[in-house]
Amino acid sequence: MGRTFLTPQPIGTTRYHQVYVTLRGWISDGSLSAGARLPAEHELCATFGVSRITIRRAVDDLVNEGLVRRLQGKGTFVEATAQRAISADLSGLTARVAGLGKATEVMEMSAAWITADVALAAIMEVSVGERVHKSSRIRAAGGERLGLVTVWLPAAVGRQVEASGYSDRTVLEAIEACGFVIGRGEQVLGASLAGVETARSLQIGVGAPLVRLQRTIRDEQGKLLERVEALWRADRYEYRMELIRGQRGGLPGWIPD
Repeated sequence: MGRTFLTPQPIGTTRYHQVYVTLRGWISDGSLSAGARLPAEHELCATFGVSRITIRRAVDDLVNEGLVRRLQGKGTFVEATAQRAISADLSGLTARVAGLGKATEVMEMSAAWITADVALAAIMEVSVGERVHKSSRIRAAGGERLGLVTVWLPAAVGRQVEASGYSDRTVLEAIEACGFVIGRGEQVLGASLAGVETARSLQIGVGAPLVRLQRTIRDEQGKLLERVEALWRADRYEYRMELIRGQRGGLPGWIPD
């Protein structure tokens, strides 16, 4: 199905809950898209290191929530109605969440070249089997882990950025320093739940609420330069704004002051 599954490790919660939250997270973030088939029970057992009973219990809850459906003899599939995010113009809020990176310091950093599977190739707009540069940074404030920022770069960009050395600056700053010209970008703000790997990285519980920021950056010709996913602890982020009553689009409404 094109996704690389990491092997979770126990982090102080029930194995059933780890499986449930991780599968639910894959559905909510689009890793398991509408119509996609869940891995077979034996594959999930191997991935999570649990029994079939535990897997069935977690999948039963997803079925009861209407997120997946079982088809006899075919498998379990993500429902078409499982991913219905409400879209709105939150430019100011998105900019502030993105600004969290500037207000924190890097606690841990890792980088590696990975091979694009079907899912990664699709989002990186490359062929299956091509190399992609992936880096992750755990960002903190006052020694407390607040966010996990993961960046994927196409090979042509990744090679230059890696050679330039970028540990003391953001990846985007390194991209510009290498001579790439930023043309446009798109940011999407949403919510997510901490899966096993994210929970371990941020030292929080599996299923903890997260603020998720996804960014796509392209050059002037529309060619992909960078994809970013930033996951911030929702319990450590608060957004406030003053509002005034006024007209918006010819209709009465609230306007940021």
